[in-house]
This record gives sequence, structure tokens and C-alpha cells, in this order.
Amino acid sequence: MDNDDKALAEHHSLSRRSPTSIAMKTSVARSPLPALALVLSLCLSLAFASKDVEEAGWRRGEEEGREEWGKRQSSSEGGRPYHFGEESFRDWARTRHGQFKVLERFDDELLRGSVGDYRVACLDAAPRAFLQPSHYDADEIFYVKEGEGVLVVLRKGKRESFCVKEGDVMVIPAGSIVYSANTHRSRWFRVVMLLKPVATPGRFEEFFPIGGQGLESFFSAFSDEVLQAAFNSRREELESIRGQSKGEIWQASEEQIRELSRSCSRGGRGGAGSGSSKEEEIKPRSLPSQKPIYSNKHGRMHIITGDECSHLRDLEMEVGIANITRGSMMAPRYSTRATKIAVVVEGNGYFEMACPHKTDSSGRSERREHSEHGREEEGEQGQKKSRGYRQVRAQIKEGSVIVLPAGHPATFVAGNEGNLAVICFGVGSSNDEEVFLTGGNSLLKQLDAPAKTLVFGEQGREAADRVIGAQTESVFLAGPQQQQRGGGGVSDM
Repeated sequence: MDNDDKALAEHHSLSRRSPTSIAMKTSVARSPLPALALVLSLCLSLAFASKDVEEAGWRRGEEEGREEWGKRQSSSEGGRPYHFGEESFRDWARTRHGQFKVLERFDDELLRGSVGDYRVACLDAAPRAFLQPSHYDADEIFYVKEGEGVLVVLRKGKRESFCVKEGDVMVIPAGSIVYSANTHRSRWFRVVMLLKPVATPGRFEEFFPIGGQGLESFFSAFSDEVLQAAFNSRREELESIRGQSKGEIWQASEEQIRELSRSCSRGGRGGAGSGSSKEEEIKPRSLPSQKPIYSNKHGRMHIITGDECSHLRDLEMEVGIANITRGSMMAPRYSTRATKIAVVVEGNGYFEMACPHKTDSSGRSERREHSEHGREEEGEQGQKKSRGYRQVRAQIKEGSVIVLPAGHPATFVAGNEGNLAVICFGVGSSNDEEVFLTGGNSLLKQLDAPAKTLVFGEQGREAADRVIGAQTESVFLAGPQQQQRGGGGVSDM
């Protein structure tokens, strides 16, 4: 190849390269410093990218390690994603007279389908605290954990005023305008509630018709001409609906509280409007006043179902409370259809639950997955992985929230310092049944003789009968430490 051909070939070679690569080559040839800077820049970029990946991995791990939660250990002391502590709540409103806080969303893939649309919230109101009128775009089911108050509900063209107290359960339909006050001089008014948003799944909003200090009325979003026409009032007169309150939660005088309480009743009483039928009636219902469905020296359980409250039936929900004597436990049980959202309202202890997972021949565990055709996945060598269960366990105390999915066997154990009280909101409770797995009402006692022989063997059948029949108490039992001391409950409830 002569010199002209070589030059032409080099020209074509350069023309096929990008201008950037040519410029870089020229720059590097001229001075080593830009090349060094380029190398350092690339190293820093890789370092920051590595740090970003590391931080992203840390964030994923902090958010329950959802993708790999079953692979790293055979039990979960933190209980996630089924257990939530105080750190999982966020302030919605807070003043020196009270606070309203909301639990993070049930956004894990294991919970999203059953309770992802629901939110747990807690209200703490100081003595004589008043809560500004507002409405939620959510149905609200609340339980009065402590104290007493007056609750005024504006719905269906009328006003109803209710006296509520500790142990009461009440349903407030979405869109009802509500205001309330703590009527006690010294005790706080504390409420646990479950909200089911009706506009956006898993998200709800609060709407204030009347504004105030740091509080905007939703009427402010409308134009002046629309408001003047809608209220048939002049612009300067409309200033009155902006309100003079001191925030979402503020303190009223004793005289104002007395005036608010004057017309309240247990059944609802108040202003003009068309009456509502028995089916549409809303009123507080006392859980402790319900006849316990289970009761012994180790504990008792009260439930309000859709049979007693039509609004709960419409929501396919039930509300119950389990009071477990100190040191005692609830027999392992599961719900056939309902997912239980449990909130600890008194005491401490722990819960345990069995969750499905798979174990391979090496003993590693992972969540059980299914193929598109519903068959379980097979291992890398085509061997089917054996079925197993992972223990989910967490220490619980007042304010803890626990989710018990349908079909998952679980138990609560009370601590030795005092009784454990757990309020349970049963989501999807239509045709639900509680199945107890140990004790006098254990469903396993219904196994017939041929089945026992098949699953336990001829020699193991008698031993199995003794084990299944050994526990004579039902539902509430002596706890592990009581059993170690020789049994016996503490009947100081």
C-alpha cells in the first residue's frame, strides 16, 4: 500500500470514529493532566454509583426487605411486614392539646391485596380539647380506648349528638361532618380507628368547611362569584365562614364543653331533619357490655358483628377485643376468611405466627411462589422444594399493630406484668369462622380414626390422641411460664 492509500485508509478510519473519541484522543496526546482528570472522574462516578446502589439496598432492607424476607433466617423477631411499632406512625395533626397520627400504608405485597386499602389512626385529645368540624373521604370505625367525650355527626340532613366512653365502638360513614370534644376535666380522650378510603385506595383526605389559625377552609378554593351566588351573600359577609378557631385541636372552656354535651345521648339526639330507619342508625355500642363469646380465668373475648351493626355488615367487618390475663395466652387459631388488624390497647407480651415458605435440600428458605398454572416452582435440578413454615414473632406493647392474614395460625401471649388487651378489626368477615387448633375446642379433635392411622401411623396414633386431648381449656390457656410453674391462671381481670 503506497503512502496515498495509507493516508486515505487513515482518513476513513477516523471518519468512522465519533467526534468525541477523536477529541479525547487529541486531548490526551497533548497533555496527561486531562487524561488523569478523566480517570479520576470515572473512578468517582463508579464510587458514587456504588454508594447509590448500597444506599438503595439499605433502604430496601429498612423497608422490611420485602423481596428476600424469607431467605435469610428461619424466624423474624421484628415481625415485619406483619408487625408495626410506634415508629411506623406519622403525625397528621399535632398541637399542645392533642394529636392525630396515622400508620404507614399496608403496602407490602403480602398485605396489599387484603388490607392495602385500609389505614390505622390514633387520636389523643387533652382534657376539654375540641376537634374542628371536618369530614373524611373514608368510612371510619373507631374504638374508644380511654376517657369520654361528645361526638356530633352531621349527616342525612340532620344533627346527632352522642356521648361516648371507654370501650365504645362506632361507625361513621364517609362524608359525615364530625366534630367532637373531650368532656373530662382531667383524663385524656384516646381513640383507635380504622379508616377505609372511598376515593383513592389506601389514601384519605380531611376536609374542613370552616377555617381558622393555620387551617384553611375548602371554600377558599372557590371563586368569589361562585361563593356569593351559592351563599346568596355579599363578599364581605363571606369572611365569617373563614372561622376564628385556634387550629385543628384546641381547648374549649368548661362552659363551652357543657353546652356541647347538653344534648348528647347514647342513642343520638339533636337537631331537625328527617328521621333515619333502624338500619341506617348510627350509635355507639359498648364492647365490654356484649356477652363474651369466650371466657375463662385466662381471658375473655367480646365481638360486635354485622348482625348487631348494619354499618359493619355493609363494610364486611367485625370488631372484637381479647383481654388476656397476665402470663396467659390465646390458643393458636386462624380465621378462614377475615384478615385481622390488631392494635394493642393495654399491656405487653408477644405474638407468634406461622407463615408459608419453602425449604430446599440445603436448608435455605424462601417464600413459596406459584407458576402461572398454579403449580409450585421446582428447584434448579428439577426437584420440587419441600413445604415449610417460617415463624414470625415480635414483642408487642401498647400501640403495636399486628396484621394476621386469613388462614395464618397465630397466637398472643400476655406478659407477666399485667393483662394484655388487643382490639381486632376483622376485614372481610362475611362467612368468616375462627378455627382453634389446640384446647377443648380444637378442630383437630375431629380427625377420624382412619385418618389418624394414616397420618400418625398405627403406633403413633395413641400418642397423638393424648397430645391433642391433653389441653382441656379452650381459647384462653395458661401461658408458657405458667405451664412451667405447674399451670393455673391468674383470675384478677
